[in-house]
Amino acid sequence: MFCPNCGAEYREGFTHCPDCDVDLVDKLPEEKTKDKNIEADEDQTFIPILSTYNLGDIALIKSVLDNEGIEYFLQGENTAYIRGYMDPTILMVRNDQVKIVKELLKDFDVKWGMFSANQ
Repeated sequence: MFCPNCGAEYREGFTHCPDCDVDLVDKLPEEKTKDKNIEADEDQTFIPILSTYNLGDIALIKSVLDNEGIEYFLQGENTAYIRGYMDPTILMVRNDQVKIVKELLKDFDVKWGMFSANQ
């Protein structure tokens, strides 16, 4: 049994998804059964845009990019809290969104970074 909304699989005997509050179905539609992992190709390559050691910079960058719906990840973000100034956090942006991000961050003054969006 499957939830037609979230795709969760349930054991025999369950008839309702408690998370989505919908009835379960025997089989998911074709689109729900596809692999949710996106294979990396040329359009989905992530490239470095800037780096920083400053946790305030990280918070501000995330806020700006989240607000614009930009797909990104911050390499080393979690270790920044543990390792401090040993390794920078690097903003990685999808290849097809680089120009947009550089424009959004053009006036952004990165504190203690190795490279910035203006390069």
